[in-house]
Amino acid sequence: MPRDYSPGFRFKEGKLYLFTDESVMLLQSWPALKAVRKERGIAWTEFTPNFRTIRPYRPRKKAEPSLQLELNLGAIPVRRPPDSLANQRRRAFDQFRLSLPKPVAARTEKFQSWQWVLLRLFCAREQTLEFAALNPALCFALGNYPAFFEEPRRASLETAVQVSEHRQREIAGWLGFPATDAAVRILAKLAPESASVELLRPLRQALENPGVGKALAHLPRLNAGVIALVTDPGLLAASTPKLLLEVAEIQPEKYRAVVSEMLSDTLRMFQRIHPQRGVPRIQSLAGLREMHERGSVEYLRNESPRMHSFRLPSPSLKGTPQIVPICTAEELIEEGRAQNNCVATYAERVQHRAISIYRVLKPERATLSIIRSPDGDWKICEVKIRSNGQVATVTRQLVDSWLDRYALSA
Repeated sequence: MPRDYSPGFRFKEGKLYLFTDESVMLLQSWPALKAVRKERGIAWTEFTPNFRTIRPYRPRKKAEPSLQLELNLGAIPVRRPPDSLANQRRRAFDQFRLSLPKPVAARTEKFQSWQWVLLRLFCAREQTLEFAALNPALCFALGNYPAFFEEPRRASLETAVQVSEHRQREIAGWLGFPATDAAVRILAKLAPESASVELLRPLRQALENPGVGKALAHLPRLNAGVIALVTDPGLLAASTPKLLLEVAEIQPEKYRAVVSEMLSDTLRMFQRIHPQRGVPRIQSLAGLREMHERGSVEYLRNESPRMHSFRLPSPSLKGTPQIVPICTAEELIEEGRAQNNCVATYAERVQHRAISIYRVLKPERATLSIIRSPDGDWKICEVKIRSNGQVATVTRQLVDSWLDRYALSA
């Protein structure tokens, strides 16, 4: 077994090797599907990967690295070096994907996290592949059965496989959802890209409220954005049917609930500015954006003195000479002033480690925010130049290359 703990990725003889600074992981492919991990000074132990192992496979053409001119910065390579971590990871995970049965890989690739448990479910009972097509969210919950029991040892993969033979409403009831056809229909509307334990557990509780079920039943499709709105009582109180319908149609909301984050920030600022007023009702996304922009200006004008006392946690990721972490409230306020944006309103979210903020110095000045994605990796939330303008391609590539060092998922 290789002993090199420097970051890297390799696929060999049906085994996927993942090396980090602290550990080495080995994932055996189909049909063994055994995952073990070794950390320094600790023996090999089995574990369940939560990171993404399968992405849609796209054959890549071999080409010489090209050059791109942007912002008068000169010639800058736009392709990563052949031996970069990003290319190592891509090759290793592509080979792992190709080692799986095609129908299994095609069905699994749509989910963003906890794919390993789905692979085990599909391997244990082939018919669950069809179940994943009919009701991706319910199948995802079944594969992740330990997360839906207060005492996970009460259930097992063998039991979950047996339950998969039952009607969908019975599967839902076993997992703690309402054992009704109405609940099953609601779950079937949720895009597989949106399925996550973090959303499905609160959805299970929210469906006990008939009003939530009624609101979701009238929508043609569901995504992460809609579920995040209806599972938070405060956000639900501010959301109109029109806003929910608009969010349900936004493609990126399948992958991340951006609107709910904006609404949460807006309500927090509104309540701080107007403590005597009730919860506003948001009629549209355009209205939410306008309210957020107005609220940010007033909030910063009123709250800046108090924000200077905020203590921010240490940065989530170590920066570089070009990407510098913002470590204090004063730096956060100054970044907002210098870049003419509302990043200082994120101070409380930074305090709770829900987001991390960095200043990008080169190849152009920009403000960067990063968050954890469902697969556990750090992803770009926003990266904008002054006044929330769009960054150049080379700037985003610089940030992507920095995040590659810490990425583990396919």
